[in-house]
Amino acid sequence: MHTGQLEGINNRIKVIKRMAYGYRYSEFFFMKIKSVFPGNP
Repeated sequence: MHTGQLEGINNRIKVIKRMAYGYRYSEFFFMKIKSVFPGNP
């Protein structure tokens, strides 16, 4: 992978983390990340 692709993935995860601030359950946070990247395990 090129670093640009990795930076894009990291940026998306950071945006989801900012939106998820205050969620009670961390499982919901990880489910949101998995829904954004469906092809990765």
